Amino acid sequence: MNFNTAILYDIENLIGGYGKTEYIQNLSLKEIFHSIQELNDGLPCIQKAYANWSDPRLKHLRDDINELGIEPIQMFGFGRGTQKNASDIQLAIDAVEIAFTHDHIKNFVIVSGDGGFSSLAKKLHEHGKYVIGCAYRKATNKIFEAVSDRFLWLEEPSTKPKLQVDGVNANDPIVMSFIRQYEPVNFVSNEHVIAIAKECLVFLSNNHDAALLLSGAGLNISIFSQIMDYRLQSFNYFSLGFVRLIDFLRFITYESNCKIIFKAPSEYRMVSKKHSINGFSDESYVTKLSNIHNKEFYRKILSKGTPMFKSFNEEVFDKVVALIDQYRLAYEGNLLSELIEKLDSLMPYSDNEIKNCLLSMVAADCFERFPEDKRISEQQLTFAPMDVMEAKVLLYEGMKAKLEKLIVDVDEDVFMSVMEVPQEVEMAEKM
Repeated sequence: MNFNTAILYDIENLIGGYGKTEYIQNLSLKEIFHSIQELNDGLPCIQKAYANWSDPRLKHLRDDINELGIEPIQMFGFGRGTQKNASDIQLAIDAVEIAFTHDHIKNFVIVSGDGGFSSLAKKLHEHGKYVIGCAYRKATNKIFEAVSDRFLWLEEPSTKPKLQVDGVNANDPIVMSFIRQYEPVNFVSNEHVIAIAKECLVFLSNNHDAALLLSGAGLNISIFSQIMDYRLQSFNYFSLGFVRLIDFLRFITYESNCKIIFKAPSEYRMVSKKHSINGFSDESYVTKLSNIHNKEFYRKILSKGTPMFKSFNEEVFDKVVALIDQYRLAYEGNLLSELIEKLDSLMPYSDNEIKNCLLSMVAADCFERFPEDKRISEQQLTFAPMDVMEAKVLLYEGMKAKLEKLIVDVDEDVFMSVMEVPQEVEMAEKM
């Protein structure tokens, strides 16, 4: 192999100065390196990147640096008086030194568009070196372009799609590093979900910033949740038999180098398996998947998230709906709290039973709600179905739709045991 190339990266020039967040966010040294390799026949034996590496916004480049074997050169004082060009000067000094001390290095790639490097290119030519410039077209000095033997144009960050995904913290270097390395995946099998989750754990173990947290203060589980949500656009852990993300993590970490730790009342973190943090206790592992098709699991799923179908007694539902249907005018335009108070005064059920029933009716669209942009507790509710039977069908359809969305293959017998819907409702559904 012909290791005859030195690549020198002027990071400050690539990001357009430390004030341009878009350039910083979209910079990928891997992309630049691969573009250089397509243009240059030789292999790099020296790579240096000049930047103020203490700037936290550059953290996402650490993985690129480690993977590509780039030596980070720490520079201070950017943008402050006479030290503004400190990185340019250091890069030029290193290039000349390499040219003098490494005869086998024939190719120099200067990743910058700064005009000051035209003099460096001329000096390298005097020593028989081949110079490749590499920069954004709009940010390249014409003289440096002219004196370079070849010039590689980089894609402007402003033309790239922003690395921004719903539910993802764009300021977190761990999350953004993951997004740069992986593409989203659509619906996959449960086996594939597990494999991808374990792949995410491997990434976290190898990522510089994540590894420091895993062996130190602990990694917030929201980081894992964000990268899984990005990687699997339709990701949910319900289809695997887990009601909580924590329980899914207890299963995924079983055969990994990580574990979940807990501190009362509700703080969870992920750490390396041999690591411990004072005040936290280890969560037990889940070693196998459980059967999801049972009444208890279906009820747990229905009561989580939105729409929320709370557990209630079918008799309560029948009586509540019948009373509201019979006296529609009396219950028209009431707040939830007012409905509970009125029904509680007339019925032999607890406030909680009545409230759960009403919330499930809201989830099943049994009420018209006004105004729509307010919280349920601030909305006026008006009973919408034509009769009691239509209300039961709406409830049936709403609960069934939620289960099918989350676990796909719903067991009809288990569902009916949760519903406990009379035979006439089954018949109405089939008609």
